[in-house]
Amino acid sequence: DRMLDMGFIHDVRRVVRSLPEQRQTLMFSATMPPEVLSIAEQFMQDYEIIRTEMTRLSTELTDQIWYSVKREDKFDALVRILDSEEDLYALVFCRTKGDVDEVVEKLKQQHYPVEALHGDVPQVLRTRVINRFKAKHFPLLVATDVAARGIDVNDLTHVINYSIPQSPEIYIHRVGRTGRAGKEGKAVTFVTPGEVRKIRYIQET
Repeated sequence: DRMLDMGFIHDVRRVVRSLPEQRQTLMFSATMPPEVLSIAEQFMQDYEIIRTEMTRLSTELTDQIWYSVKREDKFDALVRILDSEEDLYALVFCRTKGDVDEVVEKLKQQHYPVEALHGDVPQVLRTRVINRFKAKHFPLLVATDVAARGIDVNDLTHVINYSIPQSPEIYIHRVGRTGRAGKEGKAVTFVTPGEVRKIRYIQET
């Protein structure tokens, strides 16, 4: 579904057309937009839609906090959090790869052990960064949603939303990476004055 959001529908169709006729096809999506349904209708015979029951989205083990911060003050707010928490092991989310590069460059200038992960990072380097982060060779990873999708990291103490998520579903995907396996975690979200209504909506969902 994220590939479709990014405009790769034609590439998805090209890949599906090259598959053998005799096959089993499973499609997983948090939502079922028309684009996904149209692929099912075109390429899957006698398909069946299986839906899971709605459950409470947020985890009770995650302390969820948001701070009202002006855009130009976000970096200083991030540094204050990094300096105030002991044994921090955190994933920081930014909306764009440009934001990721900017935050990482500033953090490295201040000698924080940090790496970047976004769509322009080559696959070989991406794999190396993820493996080193999972092995706790450095405690801070700054990433976009798409680049971090599918990364399963244990024992994260913090998820920091440097940029507010675009939807409640993305918010849940982010904050669900901490507060796992009986361990408590913190999810911190920076909210600019113009985004207060959006965070309220996310909270109420």
